[in-house]
Amino acid sequence: MDKREFLIQHLTEGKSYQQISDEFNIPRTQITLWWEDGLEIREEIKRANQLFNTRVGKEEFVEFEKLGKRKFYEWFKKQPKNCAYCGIEEYKLQGLFNNGILETKRGRGKVLELERRDSVSNRYSPNNCILACYICNNHKSDLISEADHLLYFAPSIKNYLDNKYSELNGN
Repeated sequence: MDKREFLIQHLTEGKSYQQISDEFNIPRTQITLWWEDGLEIREEIKRANQLFNTRVGKEEFVEFEKLGKRKFYEWFKKQPKNCAYCGIEEYKLQGLFNNGILETKRGRGKVLELERRDSVSNRYSPNNCILACYICNNHKSDLISEADHLLYFAPSIKNYLDNKYSELNGN
């Protein structure tokens, strides 16, 4: 057991500090230190849990739901932290949306979103999902195929976002 495994079990499987302490014979003081030192990992797990929790109970999410939060987190962790379509990096999105360069009415856009590559199937599954920026996710919708979006729109969206990010940094 290490810090990451403790945080995964605690935050995705719901195990209490005491359960983990008893099961793995780890002092509570060590567990508390791992919690305090694990902010970056906690934030990553929190983001995966948010994506998971907003879709639980929906028929189209059943494949991920059967896998559970832990497996969903493991899938999420392997995903590149840039839009699968235009390639914009998540840290740039955070800069643009946190500094008022871009904003949405519902407060979306700061982080990558769960996107169905084939929206016609309407299934959220490990093979059909990727992470995409808010603009690509909403632009592609169910009207434009993944291939057409990549060919005709994604390069322009990337150029737009990169230019806005350059403005943010005074370039």
